[in-house]
Amino acid sequence: MALLAVGAGALIDARRLLLSRSIEVQRSLPASVGLSQEFSRTLTLRSGAARNLDVEVREAFPASFAVGARTLSGARGAAPADRDPTGGPDSATVSADGTLVLERVYRAERRGLETLGEVRVRVGGPLGLLQRESRFPARQEVRVRPALLGLRRTLKLAESERWRDLGVHRQRRGGGQVEFESLREYVHGDDRRHVDWKASARRGRPTVRQFEVEHGQELWLLIDCGRRMDARSSAAGPLGWSKLDHALDAALELAGVALAGGDRVGALAFDDGVRVFVPSHRGRAHFARLERGLFALAARERESDLGRALREIAVRSPRRALVLVVSEVADPLSSAEQCAALATASRRHRVIFAALDDPDLGDDAVTTRPGLSDLDRASLRAAGFAARAERDTALSRLRASGARVLRALPAESAGRMLGAWLDERRR
Repeated sequence: MALLAVGAGALIDARRLLLSRSIEVQRSLPASVGLSQEFSRTLTLRSGAARNLDVEVREAFPASFAVGARTLSGARGAAPADRDPTGGPDSATVSADGTLVLERVYRAERRGLETLGEVRVRVGGPLGLLQRESRFPARQEVRVRPALLGLRRTLKLAESERWRDLGVHRQRRGGGQVEFESLREYVHGDDRRHVDWKASARRGRPTVRQFEVEHGQELWLLIDCGRRMDARSSAAGPLGWSKLDHALDAALELAGVALAGGDRVGALAFDDGVRVFVPSHRGRAHFARLERGLFALAARERESDLGRALREIAVRSPRRALVLVVSEVADPLSSAEQCAALATASRRHRVIFAALDDPDLGDDAVTTRPGLSDLDRASLRAAGFAARAERDTALSRLRASGARVLRALPAESAGRMLGAWLDERRR
């Protein structure tokens, strides 16, 4: 009798599992997300024949994605499983209408083009005697770009009249005449004479007229992708970005502001050769081309050849331009070549060299590191002092080359670079 009961139960489960073949899976997620920014992915399961099915869903996703909270059919679900980088399976029941919506929050921790893979759906019978697993090939790509955390705020400032106070003066075209370009929302500090009252009444908010202006400035962004730019500090904070991550974020923020101001902007990424070249162009639409060209760059275990990159710019940019190099100070054996390259370029262009410091060289990074003996702390402090002295000497040599040298922590580099660009633009 027991065998007959088990057999009958298995038949009931088998019948329900056969009906589960009608399940369809659809995934929805943004095509582009910012580095270290959370985003939602939604899986929708639909069953045309079976109802009230218990399902377990697993999804193949990149190892660089961290799993956040989950939502099951609109109700907040559990946090990721402890010690399980996949977050564990999503288990739920397909509702009576044959629909189940599963939402996950991911956080991308590496730039580039990432891929979410197949979805596996395991369905259990009503008696729990049999299970059936279906695989759905659902390859889908998502572009992880630099976060550009401060770009919107800086662009909003750039659109206001207060930008003049920072040294950006708009040049008038053709005998002092300017041409109407577009309408935009009023920003505190704008000249009230530019308010378009009719447009403000139509839109229900203050609106100003914006005029087309002409600028003759050209900015080149040179991004080092050599081995030194892959460094991640133990004190880097929750983002855990590399120096290259910070460099791209700062460079693209500056590019967005320069393009909004009417300048031409180009970019070149290099290590021992040219990795990416984006010709200089004017207009806000050019920002998308710069981002597409640079977003997937990763540092490689190669020594950087700054001289080659600057020679490439000299060939491609015959007129005088502002060249911003985001890099790292070379080691003692290569510092002379780095100085010579900057000196040669400075005779033709205005050059800014942004050197990204390492927070681990600071005393605080040594004294607060857990698990160290007094002897280890003293040794690390001495090594850090020697490294800082060596770096200070190298920076002094770079300044003697004729280039303007900036020194900033990676997380603070955007503001320093923007300030230096404004200062050079003012001249």
